[in-house]
Formats: sequence, C-alpha cells, structure tokens
Amino acid sequence: MILIIGGSYQGKTKYAYSAFPEARFLNQVHLFIKKRIEEGKTENEILAEIRAIVKDDEWVLIADDIGNGVVPIDLTERKWREACGRILIELAKDSKEVYRVILGIGQRIK
Repeated sequence: MILIIGGSYQGKTKYAYSAFPEARFLNQVHLFIKKRIEEGKTENEILAEIRAIVKDDEWVLIADDIGNGVVPIDLTERKWREACGRILIELAKDSKEVYRVILGIGQRIK
C-alpha cells in the first residue's frame, strides 16, 4: 500500500495516476472516513474496513491532509478531523511508501 497526502487541490490524484499507473486507487480517503463516522462507525471499524479493502493487489490511498489549518468550531467537524488524523497515522504505518504532494510535486516521506 502507498499513501499520498496533501492539501486540497494540490495535484495528489494526478500525481498518483502518473507515478503509479498500474495500481488500484482509493481516492478521497478523508471523505470515506467522514461518511463512516456519520454512519456511526468507530475509528477501529473504519480502519479495519479500509485495511480489508486494500489487502489484495497494489493500492494507492489518496487523502487530504485536513489536520493543518484552522481548528473547526463545530464539534462534529473537530471529531472527524481528529479521527481522520489518527486513522491516517495507522495507514501510514501500514504503508510501504508515503508521499506528500504540494503544488503537484510529490515528495517521499517514508
């Protein structure tokens, strides 16, 4: 598994498709997490679901890094932000490579 993170509209998807054309992709992982939280799933359940999805083949996960910037006033948004950060930490540990994309430029950080 490969994890690609970065800010919104920084070229993550284009970078992923050009750098790893043979892989399978799970894009917008941050929104996947948000939807599951809205459905009442726990962080552990969400993490287990993602791990089950990507257990076979070569997968690239793409997610916005939502942990930088202004802390949301809304409690639900803060909980999502925090859960997303914790889940992405675990996915980064699982990943053989992690990239941060800024301005369309990918930098390997693991």
